[in-house]
Amino acid sequence: MINTHYFYLAALSAVFMSGCATPPTIPDATSIEKAATHVLSETVYFSTLFSTCSALGGDTELDAIDIQQNWINTNANLVAAADSYYSQQQASNTFTYDGKTLAPAAIRLVMDARNRATNELALAQRSPVNKQKTCQFRLAQINGNKLPLANDPLIAPYQAELLTHVPLDLNIADAPQLAGGLSGASQGATYFTIAKAHESSCTAAYTLSIANQWPKEAYANFCGEKAVDIITCEWGKCETKKL
Repeated sequence: MINTHYFYLAALSAVFMSGCATPPTIPDATSIEKAATHVLSETVYFSTLFSTCSALGGDTELDAIDIQQNWINTNANLVAAADSYYSQQQASNTFTYDGKTLAPAAIRLVMDARNRATNELALAQRSPVNKQKTCQFRLAQINGNKLPLANDPLIAPYQAELLTHVPLDLNIADAPQLAGGLSGASQGATYFTIAKAHESSCTAAYTLSIANQWPKEAYANFCGEKAVDIITCEWGKCETKKL
């Protein structure tokens, strides 16, 4: 005989347990910003891959242009949203230079992501034939589930929240906007003096060269990943702005 009382209690227990299930965790601002930063880093990385391979011409150029367009069509909304959110979070860490609002962290992000792509391809070390083969091999990998950034495990949990920040302007050509199209610069005449003075100020001290157009120079001092001040110089005379 079936014990209906037992099944009733089991069903009631299941309902009770489901009602007490832990609600989904709401992502915090720090986690969302990290995801947005990763989106932008990947955007610059892929953009560098496409432009570097496109410069080889021929079929490689055509493939790079075609795959880049597919990549943009797939990821434009997420990139624009990430850039918008990132810009909001970095607003208090910006400065104005040459008429542009810039964030040192954004410039460093671009520099690091471009270097990652360039070092991965290592075209300068390859013969003309191997340059083509290297790019063809890498481009062939960017398809299917490798196209959407949303499939990246560092981005996926925060995609929905990021997409609530999609701006009206979907222009992602200059993402991140706060880099102002800059990706670091050669070290100017005042660089070593500034870097040396910063070395002992904190752990993981780093000085980023932002602009070197003598007599004007611009630098940012970092402690780890955090920019702490901006130094702008003209004819070797410098002013410091704390962030």
